[in-house]
Amino acid sequence: MDDHVLSVLIVDDEILIRQELQMFDWESRGSVLVGEASNGEEALAFCRKYVPDVIITDITMPVMNGLALIRTLKKEFPQIQVVILSCHSDFEYAREALKLGAIGYVVKVMMDDSELEQALVEARRSIEKEKSYSTKKKEEDRWNQSKLLGQLLNHNDSTMLLYTSLADNGLPIVFPLQIVRFYVEAKHGDWLFVDREVRHVLGSYDQDFAWVPVDIGEHFVYFGHQSKDRMPIMQTIEAVISDMHHRLKSIHLHKPECIHIYASISDDVEKPEQFNQAFQEMNLWKNDYFYNSSNRVFLGKPEGTHAIEPKALAVIEEKMKKVIWNQAGLSTFIEGDFLNWAREHRIMPNELKKLVHKWHVLWNEELGDSNDDVILSQHTYQTVTLDEMIAALIHDIYINFGKENKYRPEIRLVMKIIREKISQPLSLSSVAEQVGFSSPYLSRLFSEEVGESFNDYVTRLRMEKAAFLLKNMNLKVYEVAEQVGIPSYRYFSIVFRNWMGVTPLEFKKG
Repeated sequence: MDDHVLSVLIVDDEILIRQELQMFDWESRGSVLVGEASNGEEALAFCRKYVPDVIITDITMPVMNGLALIRTLKKEFPQIQVVILSCHSDFEYAREALKLGAIGYVVKVMMDDSELEQALVEARRSIEKEKSYSTKKKEEDRWNQSKLLGQLLNHNDSTMLLYTSLADNGLPIVFPLQIVRFYVEAKHGDWLFVDREVRHVLGSYDQDFAWVPVDIGEHFVYFGHQSKDRMPIMQTIEAVISDMHHRLKSIHLHKPECIHIYASISDDVEKPEQFNQAFQEMNLWKNDYFYNSSNRVFLGKPEGTHAIEPKALAVIEEKMKKVIWNQAGLSTFIEGDFLNWAREHRIMPNELKKLVHKWHVLWNEELGDSNDDVILSQHTYQTVTLDEMIAALIHDIYINFGKENKYRPEIRLVMKIIREKISQPLSLSSVAEQVGFSSPYLSRLFSEEVGESFNDYVTRLRMEKAAFLLKNMNLKVYEVAEQVGIPSYRYFSIVFRNWMGVTPLEFKKG
């Protein structure tokens, strides 16, 4: 099975069609949905920044239709594969699109999963034909190395056989050695683009070291020689990280400030049987990076983090409860006592995030927002460093206290409409009409003022309310879906899983 993940862009001016395509199980078909556009012009702007593998596009659209889009794509990006979304009445247009180079079409009214799957299969075939043998061989070797490395980390009983297989696939590992791991953290919407650029930079260093993907955002790097002096390795890694940051500046990212790239170098690993344990220990650097994010390269074994002790918890919670009704006091507490307490005790990041989540529930209950306007922020769960988490907490405290005066009146009105109608279908165009703006203008203004897009803001509020209802109310999942304005059980489950990392049922069961 081919390991290449197809990146897909959807182009359609009908939001219901785009939502239907969002529910398609892209992952199981070896694909990932990387973006949406409502017309050909938006699609071209996207392609000039990111260049997806496949575009699934309607034909009849405003501004620039599908045929014009295909003509331009074939001139500028001939490698992009195009699939047409067609109505029965569009058959002549679909035939013209096929002549222009589209690889197939899917009938809208049927929207059959098997048709879409077959179109992806055809797209994959076309892409593979355009790849050179050397590139394919290198990717195949790296993929095999990744699989073998994964087996090595899970099956100590067949260690030597796996080392032999790694050598046969182009990665001979000789002891003693040092383990080097690269870590890349990015927000969900940026991850695919960041990963592509990171792998491109790593590929440019193929003559200096071997590298193998280990997990999402993680790579094992092997320099192939043992040296007591680790300075040359550190210098090379620093150069790689600098190159990665420089390359990432050239692409548009949703949250560039949330990109974290760092690496760790182990102590000497003398024997094959020590490799597994040493490799797993290196993963603990993620917790240490949470507290030491100013460093880019770490050496040896991590300092370690700890569970929350009951006495320490009682002390910090007593301080928090004294200022719960005061926004300024609560903000000062988070930036002062809480920050110092977390650093002093070096609490495991996940434990710290669970504690903060519990406090969100308490804050909302005390402020009387436990029903319609509840905000259980998931920002803290997505933070990579303590400083990021503190900033997210301060933002959430501001929101919890309803302090929206920093936004212009029109945006405050939009937020009010969203909160009041969160249980109903909401669209940018309908809200824009209520406040007397055009959709493009409101979209740009909202993003500039609030710092996130209109759709992201609505989705976040819906998921935060859904999390509260699932955790605190005796409601079935479909009832929760209806109360947050997503009547489709299937679509709600997909969005919730993407947002929270677990399904609604898993979340409800704790």
